[in-house]
Amino acid sequence: MKNIITIIFCMIILNLNGQQWVDDSCNKKASKIVNQGISHLANLEYAMAYAMANAALLIDDDCQCAKLIKAGATSADADWGSRKEKLDAVNLDELTSVEKVWYTMLKATLTADSETYQKTLSDGLIANPESALLNWLSRDAFKFEDNKEFADMFPQLAAGSYNMMAYQSSRGANGEEPNLDKAYEMIDKSAELHDGPNIFDTKAEIAAENGDYETALYSQLKAHDYSSFGSQYWQNAVKYWHKLNKETVADNLKKAQVNMQNAILEKNEEEFKKYISDDETLVVGDSNLGEFYNYTLDNLNQEALIDWDSFDIRDIDVHFSSDMTMAYLTFYADGAYTFKESGQTVDYNTRASAVWIRTSDGWKSIHANWAPSEGGIGIPMQ
Repeated sequence: MKNIITIIFCMIILNLNGQQWVDDSCNKKASKIVNQGISHLANLEYAMAYAMANAALLIDDDCQCAKLIKAGATSADADWGSRKEKLDAVNLDELTSVEKVWYTMLKATLTADSETYQKTLSDGLIANPESALLNWLSRDAFKFEDNKEFADMFPQLAAGSYNMMAYQSSRGANGEEPNLDKAYEMIDKSAELHDGPNIFDTKAEIAAENGDYETALYSQLKAHDYSSFGSQYWQNAVKYWHKLNKETVADNLKKAQVNMQNAILEKNEEEFKKYISDDETLVVGDSNLGEFYNYTLDNLNQEALIDWDSFDIRDIDVHFSSDMTMAYLTFYADGAYTFKESGQTVDYNTRASAVWIRTSDGWKSIHANWAPSEGGIGIPMQ
């Protein structure tokens, strides 16, 4: 009896270790690569899946499953997508039964034929109930129970399911309260099963949703590390850095606003250029309530009708867009100026707002709007 139990246990272990997405149309070496490629697809790492497919085709140029992966990774858009081209390269006669189902489903996406897509999948599952790929495609990714069921059926292929369950746990699923510890547990399980960047991106997003920008930044950089040049994950890493250092960024913007205004008053071109972009127009509305206009170096160097006796910006508040790519500042300005011709002195009181955007060359000003405070006076018409 003990030997029988041991044999059964060993068979279970072998079965789990041998789990794969498809029994495919490729040779043995290429088969390992395409199954890993499908794992990348299942974990939303399409570029890596595409690269895996190309690697499989180097080993076996008749590997039809690799061609299906490339089709699955590309767009079905009729104008610019290449899915149709990729599917046209597939030799239908060499496909396995599951691959034929996948091919027909992908073909249906070219015309957004959801009826054919669903019927093909349903019939394919009846004929191939143990197919990991078809079970994966049939689940509702946004339902915790569907992801759990897949993870129970195919524990070695469940990284993508654990990824989705992490989101669902952190946000609350099936009427349960959000559970951050459970979410991180799901993330750890996913990372144990699959070597890829998306799970770190997930952890970063969940951490950020819970206000933990230090963890978010670290996790996002881990995702970025998989492709440190041209990475799709870099932009969010920059966003989380700005979230983590929000007060410092705000203080620097306040200083920049004051320094920029001083550069305008002093007609200091070199200093002024630090705060504008060659790629963006600075649109200004002056406190004389004239029309908006594009502010250029010609405006900076224009002979003014007045001399400033004093000018002070105060009470600056900084507000950021949710992605930390834009900031709008509100503030007040007090001072006095004297008309050059008449010698008349005028007290100046305005309220203002300014818009700054984050560029690859730092924060740049793109808009400013000035208006007299209640009972106050702005600048004269030029």
